[in-house]
Amino acid sequence: MQSYSGTYYFAGRSNCCAALLQRQHQQLIVSSTEGEVLWQGINFSTGLDLPGLATELHFDDGSYFVPDDVSLRLSANGKASLATRLEQHKVAIGLSVLLVPLLLWWLATRGLPGFATAVVPYLPKSVSHTIDRQSMQILDNTLLDNSALPQAQQQQWRQQWLSAMAQLPEPLLFQPDIRFRQAKGMGANAFALPGGTIVVTDELVTLLADKPDALLAVLLHEAGHVQHQHGLKLLAQSTATTMLLALIFSDLEVLSEVLLGSGSSLMQAAFSRDMESEADLFATSALVALGKNSSAFADAIEAISQQHDSKTLEKWSRYFSSHPSSSERIEQAKKPPAPTTTPK
Repeated sequence: MQSYSGTYYFAGRSNCCAALLQRQHQQLIVSSTEGEVLWQGINFSTGLDLPGLATELHFDDGSYFVPDDVSLRLSANGKASLATRLEQHKVAIGLSVLLVPLLLWWLATRGLPGFATAVVPYLPKSVSHTIDRQSMQILDNTLLDNSALPQAQQQQWRQQWLSAMAQLPEPLLFQPDIRFRQAKGMGANAFALPGGTIVVTDELVTLLADKPDALLAVLLHEAGHVQHQHGLKLLAQSTATTMLLALIFSDLEVLSEVLLGSGSSLMQAAFSRDMESEADLFATSALVALGKNSSAFADAIEAISQQHDSKTLEKWSRYFSSHPSSSERIEQAKKPPAPTTTPK
């Protein structure tokens, strides 16, 4: 009969003493070093089984025994706990070394972004409106200046575009808020924020002044991003991944920074190819629904591409929704959408 040394803690008292634990079949016997039996029986349970720490044995009278050997694992059925077996299982250790990084990779690239995207439709509108307000404050203080276009012209364009969007077969899921700004560093461009704020630069209005349908096509493209919640999806995905990394590395301060600064992180987002294609389709379908030629969107892309060199386009394509020259997009825009296609 093997003995295990340790410390016995009396029930309901702070006293403890050195003791020996012996096991006879299913029965345990705890005795003092002088041979006095302190507890004896079969009714006991084990405490938390944590690698590197001694596992306590709790008895039915409230007393407990802590072995000196931290590797000692006893249970009522005589079997080691699952945690102990896994800790000593070489195959399990090898698989964990391989699978844990793969699991983290899947969570960061697929699991959490997918979950975050699925949650976006259920977010209250106040979230996107807050992001819009915060983002516009940052942009107006950094990249954008007040529009130099006459107020009458701004109002004319705004009314025309709002009237056109109100005529779409399927109503928009957001309330458009069209704003004009100067953006010398960005040039002829437009971008949309998640809550429905669509910013059009003076340079774009000037460039496409003689092509009103092309200018409308650009606006519809940006409306397509908002309609399909592309901006919110990007923010939700990046926020979820950042929060996962913050939890892994125990940098909890990052969590608050992510939640408070989600609006500014939109500036570093780039719409995916699928998102751009979806917004393109929305624009061309909307143009057809309004009785206009879908090639107007191709005219807009061609005109904008002539105003930017490739480096400028590459730089701004990382922000908002700049429109780099793409022969594929132009060719697709020149093809009329299928009759059954309607804006989503």
